[in-house]
Amino acid sequence: MWKEYEKKLYETLRQNYPDCEIEYNDSIYGIYSITERQIDFSIRGNLAGKRILGIVDTKYYNKNINVKIVESFIGMTEDVNANFGFIITNKGYSKAAKNRVKHSNLKLDVLELNELNEIDITIDYFFNQNIKGLQLSKYEFFRRWKQNTNFFDSTKSNYKKRIVCFKEGFANTEYYAFKKILENSARAFRDFNQLDYIKIYIPSNKNNQFTNYFDVKTLYFSTIKKTDIEDFTNTNIEYLRDDIKNWRNEFLGKLNKERVMEFASKFIQEKKYDEYKNITCS
Repeated sequence: MWKEYEKKLYETLRQNYPDCEIEYNDSIYGIYSITERQIDFSIRGNLAGKRILGIVDTKYYNKNINVKIVESFIGMTEDVNANFGFIITNKGYSKAAKNRVKHSNLKLDVLELNELNEIDITIDYFFNQNIKGLQLSKYEFFRRWKQNTNFFDSTKSNYKKRIVCFKEGFANTEYYAFKKILENSARAFRDFNQLDYIKIYIPSNKNNQFTNYFDVKTLYFSTIKKTDIEDFTNTNIEYLRDDIKNWRNEFLGKLNKERVMEFASKFIQEKKYDEYKNITCS
């Protein structure tokens, strides 16, 4: 049965790394052990002109992955000089094992089979794993926002002032402007753990009794600290950063209208839409 899982994993890796070479049951000569190391799957590709190597180890146990298994995998990753690695398990992993992965200086992770006994690896998963290696810099700051949406306005956003602006069309109603300010504020702190505060501008339409229920272009904005987000959501940002499932379940999954409107009443302000053109990156 495990061979069937390995076949599924192979196909999943091929789909998510279409430009990479995936090798099943590879053998790599260890630079420290001076011996051949058996690798369940190897992933080879190019990044910024450099050759990269990832290794995948599959475990089929009746108990959780423990810290000794993780230690052994870390040693193998270093021995074959891999850039990143994954352990696939059908059961899960102990708290000690998870902590050892988290505090390793290598890019590692332990993935579980889902309830359908399939390898739960998606493009979204790999995309969000990038946050673990992000460092706060102008380049990464702008690159990350561009990855998130084409509505990011790089001409008005300002790294030094921690200002992020979105173009018209990113949110077409007041409520969605509120929701996206909350969501993107939290995402900024999740992505960059060195970030202390963020200011987000979103132009949108206001339509209520004060506008006689006509659409009136309005600029919504919020300047918020990481501690404000943590207090409001009652969630530690590091916890959201630790696992994409935490981000989905503990943050995105709890974003109902009541919470969004409560956040707006505390943290979001508005200006006339014309003032958007006065925002510059200088």
